[in-house]
Amino acid sequence: MSKVKVLLASTLIAGMLVPAASAATSNSDYVGLRQSLENIGASISWDNEDAAASFKLSNGITGLVTIDKSKYRLAGQEVKLAQPVKLVNGKTLIPASLLQSILAENNKYRDAKDAIPTFTVKAQGETEAVDSKSGEDAADDPAIWLDPQNPAGSKLVATNKAGGILVYDMNGKQLQSYPVGKMNNIDLRYDFPLGGQKVDIVAATNRTTNTIDVFTISGANGELKNVVAEPIKSKMGEVYGFSLYHSLKTGKFYALVLGKKGEFEQYELSDNGSGKIAGKLVREFRLSSQSEGMVADDEYGNIYIAEEDVAIWKYDAEPDGSNKPKSKVDIADGRRLQDDIEGLTLYYGKDGSGYLIASSQGSNSYAIYNRTGDNAYISNFTIGDGDQIDGTSETDGIDVLGVNLGDKYPNGVFVSQDDANMQDGKKLNQNFKMVSWDQIANGPANKLESGNGADPRQLVNRNTK
Repeated sequence: MSKVKVLLASTLIAGMLVPAASAATSNSDYVGLRQSLENIGASISWDNEDAAASFKLSNGITGLVTIDKSKYRLAGQEVKLAQPVKLVNGKTLIPASLLQSILAENNKYRDAKDAIPTFTVKAQGETEAVDSKSGEDAADDPAIWLDPQNPAGSKLVATNKAGGILVYDMNGKQLQSYPVGKMNNIDLRYDFPLGGQKVDIVAATNRTTNTIDVFTISGANGELKNVVAEPIKSKMGEVYGFSLYHSLKTGKFYALVLGKKGEFEQYELSDNGSGKIAGKLVREFRLSSQSEGMVADDEYGNIYIAEEDVAIWKYDAEPDGSNKPKSKVDIADGRRLQDDIEGLTLYYGKDGSGYLIASSQGSNSYAIYNRTGDNAYISNFTIGDGDQIDGTSETDGIDVLGVNLGDKYPNGVFVSQDDANMQDGKKLNQNFKMVSWDQIANGPANKLESGNGADPRQLVNRNTK
């Protein structure tokens, strides 16, 4: 979720952060936070609600301290101090040992080659603003459905976390609205065997009922029909992140769910024999902290999970796979990823190539990695203002599809939630922005693949385990 932060000027703000040089402290083991950071050219922000100061070093590394807490975050790691951070006479003081750790991180990544490559693309399309009667924070997660007969007639299915699921055409016009609950994350898969037919399914986490809701989708008008036999109710306190997984190794379909305390649950989805979908819990484990963004690679049998303040992890997607991660893709140290790490999505190449893309909410950018091997980092990009459409900031959910979707998106489209939807200087309710894949592919110094996207109905099993 996004955090409201206020940049501090050189004078006292909210009585919290001021230079410590002019005031003595009774404990010589403490130093003033603000002055120490100013001396090394770092920027500081204050979160009034959490009584926390976040900072960004000139090399991009970030940190966070909280008044009266001994735990702090620095370079994507949580560490416990022997003494807590203090507020003394309106000054934020940190143990001298923490300053030494900050200075050590500040000395890293000083070579020109260490700079994070970043390019900017322009927003080309947008959906209508999401209607929210309970507040503006409503748009959350998109999923692109490919129309096999008319690609330009494909649909965008998205969540309104204030109360439902929305369906748009590729011009952003809302076609359907289903007030089925506070829906958080959403995903879809093709050719699910149901009632003797192959159907396309859309599924999402419903925070109102704490369930996984599953629907079929009609391509003509984007109509959704609930096909759950009995409510698929989660064991966790509150359902949150979500992805579907179609195992090309076994042919089985799974719903993957994350909770706000790091819980993970995997449910096998199947036809109950009466044309409805049943869900059976087949696996569960827990990450160390809140996690939401998640995407499954059907071809390679991997799950990628974004632990918001920590890292992107890669897990085995099969239900009998290890509950320990296969690898750490990247960390939220502030350089390529700045917390929160939010949405994750995959660009599938026809030959098994492709890209993993992550929303770095804290830096208003998106990080690109190779889909294969060790998921090598490639570049970051931002979405700036288009000719008549504003760019994005503090993005939650994202999706990408690399196939022909008509004249506007001949080689695919990238869709992202926009936290601050602006029009003529006025802030509207949130919405979703669209960018052609060609813009993104042409951005890095070494161009990405384009025109090579895999048809999501014709994926190939590449899981050699």
